[in-house]
Amino acid sequence: MNRFKSLAVAAALVVLPALASAQNILIVNGATGTSEAGTTANITNNLKTLHEAVGNTVTIADGIPVDFTGFSQIWDIRFSNNFALTGAQQTQYLTYLQGGGRVFMMGENNGFSTRNGTIFNLIAAAGGGNLGNGGAGTCPADAQTVNAPFTGPNAVSSIAYACAGAFNGFGTGQWISNAGGIGAGVAWTIGTLANATAGSLTSILDVNFMEGNRTLEMQQLTKNLIGFVNNPPPPGNVVPEPSTYALMATGLFGIVGIARRRRALATA
Repeated sequence: MNRFKSLAVAAALVVLPALASAQNILIVNGATGTSEAGTTANITNNLKTLHEAVGNTVTIADGIPVDFTGFSQIWDIRFSNNFALTGAQQTQYLTYLQGGGRVFMMGENNGFSTRNGTIFNLIAAAGGGNLGNGGAGTCPADAQTVNAPFTGPNAVSSIAYACAGAFNGFGTGQWISNAGGIGAGVAWTIGTLANATAGSLTSILDVNFMEGNRTLEMQQLTKNLIGFVNNPPPPGNVVPEPSTYALMATGLFGIVGIARRRRALATA
């Protein structure tokens, strides 16, 4: 009986760190002003479900609140041109990043240049580089390579977006996905934003990848994106973090192995 109690305690010690990593998430979705109500509902529901699956607590807001206090992550998944960030909103996000906040900013294809342009402005203000639209046409390059650490722990190496926009470079960050010198997604981990070194910023200029009813590759990328924002790696670290469940399983197998070895020694 004592051996099983010891196993239970040890297992709890493995699980508790995973529970302690749960974070408060704010999703800003612009539901009442979106140009595509169905798409907004899909991405909101899918993102909420995936965050809750890893233990995060989710709050959904129609617009940007006056205060971000209490939230460790902000996911601004608005994309319509009427949701271009005002100067005051850009300042609010910059202040949040400077305080160690983590932000995901959604854009769309090059037909949504008004919204996208203000994302570029926020990136520049944060010290992430002077970026703009990449490529030609509305959907410059939908077939893209997914780059580490966004290739795991949920395996994905490439993605075919459904009419994504493109950045013309990655500035001081790194590609999430790209096709040559342009890409739909860029990430800045902690320490890579010159004017907000404590913060982390990610952005993808596409909406459909997050809907949950598209391809497996899109869903895998969304899960890996959540993992990155939950725990931004140090600059230059391109090794995917093991999933929480993989760590738990490894720890439990190790505990069982130790118990078996001790029992074998005791009966020898």
